[in-house]
Amino acid sequence: MACLLVVDDDEGARSAIAALCRALGHETWEAPGAEPGFVSAREHAPEVVLLDLYMPDRDGLSALPDFLALPGAPCVLMLTGMADVPTAVAAMRAGASDFLQKPIHLDALEQALDRVLQNRAVRLERDRLRGELARLRSGPILGESRAIRLVLESVERVAGTPRTTVLITGESGVGKELVARAVHEQSARAEKPFVALNCAALAEGMLEAELFGYEGGAFTGALPKGREGLVAAAEGGSLFLDEIGELPLELQAKLLRVLQERTFRRVGAQTDRRMDVRILASTNRDLSAMVAEGRFREDLFYRLNVMSIRVPPLRERPEDIPVLAAHFLAQFRTEFARGPVALAEETRRKLLSWPWPGNIRELRNALERAVLLSEGAQIQPEHLFPDAPPTPRRPSAASSERSLRGMERSLIEQVLAETGGNRSEAARVLGVNRATLYNKLKSYGLS
Repeated sequence: MACLLVVDDDEGARSAIAALCRALGHETWEAPGAEPGFVSAREHAPEVVLLDLYMPDRDGLSALPDFLALPGAPCVLMLTGMADVPTAVAAMRAGASDFLQKPIHLDALEQALDRVLQNRAVRLERDRLRGELARLRSGPILGESRAIRLVLESVERVAGTPRTTVLITGESGVGKELVARAVHEQSARAEKPFVALNCAALAEGMLEAELFGYEGGAFTGALPKGREGLVAAAEGGSLFLDEIGELPLELQAKLLRVLQERTFRRVGAQTDRRMDVRILASTNRDLSAMVAEGRFREDLFYRLNVMSIRVPPLRERPEDIPVLAAHFLAQFRTEFARGPVALAEETRRKLLSWPWPGNIRELRNALERAVLLSEGAQIQPEHLFPDAPPTPRRPSAASSERSLRGMERSLIEQVLAETGGNRSEAARVLGVNRATLYNKLKSYGLS
């Protein structure tokens, strides 16, 4: 069963075609023109739009590109009441999947829908494979903005130098680890391990053992046989040190030695080990300021900052938000076994205007919650931001005037009380003449 939308201004023809579609077992919606058709398509996300060629509000040929560009990438089956071959050719060239002449018979409709749906399935699979290939080539970094293209160019450039250290900077949630993985996956080290450590997630006393490993009996609680660390686990590959700014000064000195000498020493060991690991680091802090404050070693900063990649926050690349949103919606639709789901127009506007302080991580979490909360085919703003405070209502001119009058009356009453009812003194304090004050007293019923 597929979801279909019949767009035709002729109510009789539209109802008859919709009835045939339902007889074939398809969920079918109807719209009396191109503009209401767009509204219905955004709401129901049809897989096929049966679009009449001649309508008073807008002809089908000019509306065709807009239907093809709708979320869900519907196929369009053009309908006409006259055998107009040149128009049929123009429609096919413009992207229509097929062309049917009214009155439409059940067999012809069934065959056309079978072809269209089969071609759509092939196209979607082809697009999926192309997307997978693109992700293999450029990593799972989604976006079409100039800002993200610059990031991808930097990734591609540094991936070709398998020993260069890379410092990835940016706010929390922008995808710094995705950039690090893309560098690894596009490099000659791609077949070797990618190992990640969040430097802020472990207690200071555990970081050294986690990084370099330890000998048996090196400290209380150590395993008798010792343990390999993450540097050894990443041999031949890449070690990603997330939130490098949280690394204690003592460990900073040891990491500097690792980078300079390409050796490391396990906790409790007497000898060094050679290593072949590319170090990738990230931070949401200003390491230059930390260097000036003495909280980060200057020599380590320069050693890490051989190649720097700044990942821009989402508010600096709003044109990528629809791309990311479509990706996450498709992901959650599959994960939660949902039917077609799309963003309402108001929700789309809200997405673009929201500041996203948590960046892509916040966007992903909001869309996951929205898919869980929504029951229909459309995600409304309240699904996306259920905890957001209501937008304050703008006071009307009348209410503002009442508010100002109330404040003015209270002030006059207060000054009169302070001056013991002396109106001349009250006028002086208020900075008005006595006539103005008398008029105000009369207006407020205070005379």
